[in-house]
Amino acid sequence: MARIRSIKPEFFTSLTIADLKELSARLTFIGLWTYVDDNGVGLADPRLIRAAIWPLEESPDILQRTREDLQSLHAARLVTLYEASGKALIAVSNWSEHQKVSHPRKPRYPRPEEVPSKPGTPPDQDSFSTPEGSGNSPENLQSPPETLRPEQGAGSREQGAGNRGDAEPSASADDPPRADVERVCKHLADVLEKSGSKRPAITAKWRDTTRLMLDRDEVTVERALAAIDWAHADSFWQAHILTPMKLREKYETLRRQAAGAQRRSQPAGPKPAPRDMTEEEKKSALKFG
Repeated sequence: MARIRSIKPEFFTSLTIADLKELSARLTFIGLWTYVDDNGVGLADPRLIRAAIWPLEESPDILQRTREDLQSLHAARLVTLYEASGKALIAVSNWSEHQKVSHPRKPRYPRPEEVPSKPGTPPDQDSFSTPEGSGNSPENLQSPPETLRPEQGAGSREQGAGNRGDAEPSASADDPPRADVERVCKHLADVLEKSGSKRPAITAKWRDTTRLMLDRDEVTVERALAAIDWAHADSFWQAHILTPMKLREKYETLRRQAAGAQRRSQPAGPKPAPRDMTEEEKKSALKFG
């Protein structure tokens, strides 16, 4: 349930906010304040956030845009994505500086600073792919600028409790590795090697991202393989889809472009590949749209 929150005029002159590339990311950030509970924390699920913040938006790419906005906010450290008690959570950074909540309800979830780190495991900062070229140095992003502190008076107990969330936390390593995850990772590594690149190592981050794409984004293994083949049959995308992180980030864009190509009924199918594709890869790429 949404809550009443406050916003100061200085929000609109904040350099941290101005550095967000998309205007929608600024609105999403404000919307998250009404979505999280009185402790500034909520469940991390882009679908819930899209429903809470953009309920009347009819654009077909609104869910993907919401994901991208959350990536930008995560990269700018305006929100923190983490995991606690087996739940994927999102917290607004420096919540007490953004909102002064009268009669706050008891927190439902711990804030990230209250969650003990697993021994030998660095804090996850990138379940989403970090946007390239943010132009922000870490020292400038540790906390929102002073001008973002709102005036007192915000949500009250009558406004109800709610959850908020987005962003996908890092998945724990599987032992043994999942067969479907390994299949997608190995296929991407094979395609890169066939194109003349040095064969990449399949890292824990590769597996984590692939698992999130399959489980949370509900992309089937066959669609993931087809997306890889379609991208590497395209002279532009073959230079960009080099990791599962980039594949996941750009999946919806690839899918829309493939569908558009099929609607235009291009007899040649995918654009010429920079290398000879196997017959199996050609069939996979043609099915992707």
